[in-house]
Amino acid sequence: MKTRIQCMMMGVAIFICLDLFVLRVHAQEEPTMLYSCLVRRAKEVSSQSIFELPPIDVWKKQLPEKRRKWLEMLGLDPLPPRTDLKVKITGIVDRGSYVIEKLHFQPIPGCRIACNLYRPKEINGKLPAVIYVCGHAGRGKFHYQLHPRWFGEHGYVSMVLDAIQIGENGGFHHGTYRNQWWHWYSQGYSPAGVEVWAAMRAADYLQSRPEVDPERLGITGNSGGGTVSWFTGAADPRFKVVVPSCQTGNMVQHVRDRTIDGHCDCTYWVNTYGWDFPDLASLIAPRPLMVCAATEDVLFRPYAFRDLVHRARQLYIAYGCEDKIELVEAVTPHGYSPKTRIALFNWFEKHLKGSDRRVLDDLADNPEKDEDLAVYKTMKPPAGDRLKDVDKFFIPLPDPPEVKSKAQWQKHQKASLKKLRELTFRQIPKTINVPAYTCRREGRGGSHEYRTYEFESEPGMLIRARLAIPMDGPRPYPLLIGAMRPDVRSPFCARGAGNEGTNPKAGGFACVEVRGTGGGSIGPGIEWTARRAYPIVGQSFYERKTLDLLSAIQVLRHETNIGDIVVFGRGAEAAIAIYAALLDPGISEIVLQDPVTTHWDSGPEFLNALKTGDLPHNLALAFPRPITFVGKMPRAYAWTKKCYETCGAGDNIRTVKQLQN
Repeated sequence: MKTRIQCMMMGVAIFICLDLFVLRVHAQEEPTMLYSCLVRRAKEVSSQSIFELPPIDVWKKQLPEKRRKWLEMLGLDPLPPRTDLKVKITGIVDRGSYVIEKLHFQPIPGCRIACNLYRPKEINGKLPAVIYVCGHAGRGKFHYQLHPRWFGEHGYVSMVLDAIQIGENGGFHHGTYRNQWWHWYSQGYSPAGVEVWAAMRAADYLQSRPEVDPERLGITGNSGGGTVSWFTGAADPRFKVVVPSCQTGNMVQHVRDRTIDGHCDCTYWVNTYGWDFPDLASLIAPRPLMVCAATEDVLFRPYAFRDLVHRARQLYIAYGCEDKIELVEAVTPHGYSPKTRIALFNWFEKHLKGSDRRVLDDLADNPEKDEDLAVYKTMKPPAGDRLKDVDKFFIPLPDPPEVKSKAQWQKHQKASLKKLRELTFRQIPKTINVPAYTCRREGRGGSHEYRTYEFESEPGMLIRARLAIPMDGPRPYPLLIGAMRPDVRSPFCARGAGNEGTNPKAGGFACVEVRGTGGGSIGPGIEWTARRAYPIVGQSFYERKTLDLLSAIQVLRHETNIGDIVVFGRGAEAAIAIYAALLDPGISEIVLQDPVTTHWDSGPEFLNALKTGDLPHNLALAFPRPITFVGKMPRAYAWTKKCYETCGAGDNIRTVKQLQN
């Protein structure tokens, strides 16, 4: 018979085993190391969002810069010119107690936004105005018409705007989602910026109308319109009341639950500074903010929207106006419910109209026909409308820099490297410490012997560097190191980067299994999600690969017998080599073979990189370090060579036929 102590010890052992099992299951919760790191980063972003508040007077002093950063991440810093809106009313519908105006305006010259304006027919005095921003129901303002109509029937002026690519608007908001236009991230572009600017210009128009009280503006919308309500309310303090519906979550939910897979590009901003939605709420405070939510919403889960409102509430308490923030939720799927609508209407009655009257009436159930509300006879914008191409010009990008002299270029070089650090590589430490690593011998064959090094470039991200050491030749020997290409089957014997043809007498070579390659390979489904998820936590897929390569260089740089470090890149991995060299001035040379020439056309994405320059311009920032092209130099890089020549270092760019030369 077992003693009581034996039973207790067995129970403790079982408990420990179960606990270890739970920890192990939790550690393996995500399908790949890469995605586990993404979730970890998302947790950092969400957990730190307005976690600890300074005194309220300090907070108020910080607000202008915070709002500037928010506008920057939308592509609105500086704001575009407030050009002539060219408002055109194409028709009026009289419904007795209210009137519908059909119109379009141009927030950007040549880009038309179709909208309807609802107002009471009989107007006495100045009225509050509400901008209703449509979600992504395919019919836009036709689908959502009953909401602005309610406002028009209840003493408001309400303007309902079609979204990009929705209703009667042109444009495209599925760039990365559908077309894999990864260059949007390199531009710093999100369609959200255009949507916010359209809403801000709509506010300009409303404030110009004689029946509108310019000091009483509000904004609301559902789903995608909820997003634009959040974004615009944070961007523009003129909106005195903000009510987003069914578009409230946080970054950890979008990444961990992969709800990002259900969202188009305009759900997110280019998150240069690593913000989360509570940061947007903090820019709205202390203005009245109501969040309408649905507990069964597959895109926005309760744990996320409740945490967001809880965090924001702390700031409202600090302002002394906790009554101006409220969460209303219903046990319904994504979309409105009678409960949330009635709460929304009463919120506007109280905080925008200034009325104590309790509203009980919901939406009417007799919608207008689409053709009666259409702004255009064809229900499509004119053929020359520029909104269809707005992604190409909305973000002002610099022209190729002038190169006049060595001194002038070095001044530009210093400023540009600083800009890259601040906008593109904020998440890579300026000084990368040598990570803890293990190494093992992998035998020898032919002219080289082999080593494998293992380390974590960030917590949980295991990286392998495969090193080929020349058995002959000088000591210390130069090392040609590159990132493994994702289409290569195996890194066996340090192959996989394309640099394995080096002459053993000239030095060694190494292949780094950066994330998404080798032992860290991922499938196309996870890659698509990851490439869209990294930017919402302030990173990018190729920027993380660059971190992996830089960490490997730090490991190998401190090994015996390794001398000069030369980075190699082929195809898309050339961009990794280029930026690794710019971030690590100790790299002595850059070697490129068949390099990608641009961040456009879905080139490798680095957040905001095009705001500094395209690849040929940014490569020249390595001046005066040597650059070697293997095979031939692509025409685009003639600009880089010309820059070097103007600065007196033309001989530092060369072309060789084969790698071993």
